[in-house]
Amino acid sequence: MYEHRRLAAAGRTTPSERRRSVSSLRDERGAAAVEFAIVASIFFLLVFGIIDFGFGFHTWNGTANAAREGARKAAVDPDQAAIIARTKQSVNYLDPTRLTVSLTCSRNGSAFTGCPGSWLEGDLVRVTVDYRYQYMTPLGTMVGLGDDLNLHSVSEARFEG
Repeated sequence: MYEHRRLAAAGRTTPSERRRSVSSLRDERGAAAVEFAIVASIFFLLVFGIIDFGFGFHTWNGTANAAREGARKAAVDPDQAAIIARTKQSVNYLDPTRLTVSLTCSRNGSAFTGCPGSWLEGDLVRVTVDYRYQYMTPLGTMVGLGDDLNLHSVSEARFEG
């Protein structure tokens, strides 16, 4: 026992101690790979979640711009088909099967579902754009947001005649 303490104090170890330290290093050889796999998967999920959020924000910005374009068209042209076409044209990069455009008009405070055939100067026209954004990563489902996100944008303009 005394010899062991003297060797350890001098910085030398016995062969049995060296075997024990080498075997303990062998037991930890795969630990770094496992730790990397856990951390890398969380890191990549976070990075792709940020990219997915960026695409979602870009899509929402596009729907807001489309509603604004439709309202600008409605301010000077009462043709509802032309308003809807202009709105859809401004977001032609989105999937048209997930896009819904609706018009609502109001005159003197009373709202109409759909717009009447004849518009008067001063009528308010509201253009609503709804789009179902499909997530690219499973992050939305993992945090409880579901498989897709409903983006809703509204813009209103006064008909100028």
